[in-house]
Amino acid sequence: MRPVVVLRGVVLLLVSFVTYYIVSKLMTDEVKVNKRISLQEPKTKKFSCNMETSCPEDHFPFSITSGAASVVGPNICFNGKILMSSVKNNIGKGINIALVNATTGQLLKTDFFDMWSGKVELLVKFLKSIQPGTVVLLASFDDAATKMNDEARGLFSQLGSSLIFKLHFRDNWVFLGAKPIKEKSPFEQILENDKKKNKYDNWPEALEINGCVPRKKD
Repeated sequence: MRPVVVLRGVVLLLVSFVTYYIVSKLMTDEVKVNKRISLQEPKTKKFSCNMETSCPEDHFPFSITSGAASVVGPNICFNGKILMSSVKNNIGKGINIALVNATTGQLLKTDFFDMWSGKVELLVKFLKSIQPGTVVLLASFDDAATKMNDEARGLFSQLGSSLIFKLHFRDNWVFLGAKPIKEKSPFEQILENDKKKNKYDNWPEALEINGCVPRKKD
């Protein structure tokens, strides 16, 4: 065999070995990078009602989002089910309320009340009809305060609201209360309508609360 042929074979073998080594190294490095990215950027797991934590077994998860300006409607979710939303077509401007059985988690009723041009007497009648053993979920949309009177505010206070007497024109309000309730509810927020701080000119940005409600035991 000629020396040139032997040399050519050796060179070809060396080139093949170097190529294999480089490709193997690159693939190994890529796997390491992918593992690093995976460790550095974990995906947040979403639980019931889009929560980032789960609730104890004897609790109901919930989330409430107020409307945004007079355009995007509110959303009320309880125990993994959407109770009120634009998609369900059961919301309206003013105050949106869902009533749920505090023991079973079953939806009892939903309704909304126009607080700009509607009758506050309808809201008062609705609040007085709420039976013991009921969870009350509420989200505002557009304006929730113009027609609000002292009687209605007092009834919301009895359901656990501590902020109802601070609610004013176009403030955003989200609230979860119950009947009966011994203490003021920890699930309530109001965002003041302030032109200097508003996100949507004449309206504040949307509010959202979520959490876990203990199941009522008979």
